[in-house]
Amino acid sequence: MNASTPSWPDSWLDHLAPAEVEFLREVAAFAANDIAPHASAWEEEEAIPREAFTKAGRIGLLGMTAPRALGGREFSYVAAALAVRELAKYQGAFAIDVAAHNALGVGHPLAAGSEAQHKLLFPKIADGTWLMAWALTEPEAGSDSGGVQTVAKEVAPGKWELNGQKRYITMGHWAEYLIVMAVSGQTPEGKKEFSAFLVHQSKIKPGRKVPTCGLRASDTAEFELVGAPGDLLGPRGSGQAMALACLDKGRIGVAAVSLGLARAALDAALQHAVNRRQFGKRLADFQALQFMLADCEVELRAAEALVLQAAVLAKRGARHTLESSVAKLYASEAASRICNRVIQIHGGYGYTRDIPVERFWRDARLSEIGEGSSEVQRIIISRTLLKAMEGKR
Repeated sequence: MNASTPSWPDSWLDHLAPAEVEFLREVAAFAANDIAPHASAWEEEEAIPREAFTKAGRIGLLGMTAPRALGGREFSYVAAALAVRELAKYQGAFAIDVAAHNALGVGHPLAAGSEAQHKLLFPKIADGTWLMAWALTEPEAGSDSGGVQTVAKEVAPGKWELNGQKRYITMGHWAEYLIVMAVSGQTPEGKKEFSAFLVHQSKIKPGRKVPTCGLRASDTAEFELVGAPGDLLGPRGSGQAMALACLDKGRIGVAAVSLGLARAALDAALQHAVNRRQFGKRLADFQALQFMLADCEVELRAAEALVLQAAVLAKRGARHTLESSVAKLYASEAASRICNRVIQIHGGYGYTRDIPVERFWRDARLSEIGEGSSEVQRIIISRTLLKAMEGKR
């Protein structure tokens, strides 16, 4: 692969500005030169060096859609999705960290932060100086945000303290600041009131790095909050609404990771099918494998089209909850199917850790769970469809 000429679906080209094309060339070179040679070692070490994120920040990968006035690149979500896809072709762990930092870590304070909070965080979180983590999940809460038990108490006017536990938090140990979702009281209807808070890394009690099946180099963290001071992010009680808005864009990022993993796996399968011989023939000459390759390409192209649809709507500033859920659901499940076929095409070799296809397979599996499981996406999609139909009656 020529690092200076990144590949992307032709259908995406009309949605890219010249500056975005040049940026994606930089991303491709960075991924090929600074990520690919180290991906296997980082996988074994289960860690990514901080300097890799610093370099990513220098070329704009950590503030892709943030305004230039705050140190970002102000690119579209189409360009951001392609950048994440390019990273994922080499390492899913790095790609998921970049995607989460942009959509959640940068997106939430960008949308809800005060002027003082913007001055505190930007441009540091856009240029690679600082990393951000977004903490919702707990031992009893994930997609069911109603299960959140972390409590924020206002101990003095404008002064909050947080107590609770968080689990499975991407970059939870690496980030300088964390956005923590907590229960801050009750709504007038007697339900839990959710608010978001900025918490400095020094104020949490770090737990273990969770040993995960895939994305092992990513920092999947646990931590406790014990009287941790937090700065209210956005209006009190707005946490859940802001979280859902951020997740709409976060799901585009997860879907883009799925695209990158699936493309890397399929490219490996094509190369193997052409070069490997069995029974005196190339694998590529066996119709059974030809059909498997065809199914992979069809599913990948369909996934690319769905992710593009969601990204274009996000670029326009239009509502895209349904489209993001559709894209994330289909792309994640398609990537798992594609990676599974690719291991089968490689045979015993594919099941070994001598080549990265088994890593693509393990990494892809998380996309069906994180930022709303496939089941949650089906709930969102079906409810949206039914609500629209009821509105027509």
